Amino acid sequence: MKYTPAVLKEEHVQQLQEIEHHLSAVTGKELILIAYSEQPELSEKSKELE
Repeated sequence: MKYTPAVLKEEHVQQLQEIEHHLSAVTGKELILIAYSEQPELSEKSKELE
């Protein structure tokens, strides 16, 4: 499965930043969350063309 960076609305970015802050406080380590979206697998024929 391939992944690309997810396109997020500003409100979702802010929610992720709040979660990062909370998890960093709980663990005592700075954490960074990264959002990716799943891409469908290429068909065998498409792979041959690459």
